[in-house]
Amino acid sequence: MGNTAKIVIAILVLLAIALGVSAYMVSQPSPVVQSKTSAAAPQQPAAGVAVVVAAKTLSAGFPIPPDGVKVLHYPEFPAGAFHEAVHVVGKVPQVNIGMGAPVMSSNLLSGLATQVPEGDVAMAIDVNKAIAVGDHLQPGDFVDVFTTLAGDQMTMHGGWPTQSRLLLADLRVLAVGPQTVLRHVAEGEPSAFGPAAGSAGSSNQPPREPPSTVVLQVPVASAATLALASGQGHLLLALRNPKDHALPDTGAFPTPSPALPPAELPVAQRKAALVKPENRAYAGLTLPGLAGKSKAAERAMHPLPPPPMMEIYQGGQKTAVPY
Repeated sequence: MGNTAKIVIAILVLLAIALGVSAYMVSQPSPVVQSKTSAAAPQQPAAGVAVVVAAKTLSAGFPIPPDGVKVLHYPEFPAGAFHEAVHVVGKVPQVNIGMGAPVMSSNLLSGLATQVPEGDVAMAIDVNKAIAVGDHLQPGDFVDVFTTLAGDQMTMHGGWPTQSRLLLADLRVLAVGPQTVLRHVAEGEPSAFGPAAGSAGSSNQPPREPPSTVVLQVPVASAATLALASGQGHLLLALRNPKDHALPDTGAFPTPSPALPPAELPVAQRKAALVKPENRAYAGLTLPGLAGKSKAAERAMHPLPPPPMMEIYQGGQKTAVPY
């Protein structure tokens, strides 16, 4: 065999080896592609979006408990729904919400009622600019309520003189006209009574109509007191320092007699019932009671004379006994 033939055979063998190696490499999966695929797999988003739904039937008028809701995933997020349960726990539905239904913001109570704590009520009183501390009263302020009652000299109880006194102390202002604690007046805007004379905005903005009502946060036990004084007397609001929450010692004065006397109940049961604020509000108050003409006040101001006594003489000894 000549040298030329040997060279040709060697070249063919090398080509065969190269082709075999190439075929083997092509048959193997690419490690680079596999690495990219495995890295991208955990980044796939979860199906749907989180939506808070009722875990059980939620009754209207009762706060939503922590176990009353859960989070499910929906293909699309309903307008007005919530992503997290923390935003709905404690809120109060205004309609019944069935189990499994999304909790919607439109189904929850909102507005001024959400700012009234338990045991208090929101009450509106008629005001003018003088009663409402000029143009300085704003939602969120604290005020004392003073009342002036005209004298009455024609009643069978002896009447009462014209008087002015502190009626209720440290009440929170929830609203002044249309402005409420939910919507504070932005800095630079006029107050509820309109811009003050000479202020920066008085020339550019027309003055607003003075509000005719102010809404106060009142303990339910004192609601009848404010209602009676508002209808039968003249009220005046006094603005308080927000750091001053001192209250009068009402225990140092006689308690006004209620409009409805307590029922004939065992002493312990009657005392327990009269302590409840809602029962005190239901019992109400009379105008003489508001003016201080309660039985306790009468006894304090005009104590009963001592009973008549009879003297008995026995020998040289004198003994006095009730007659």
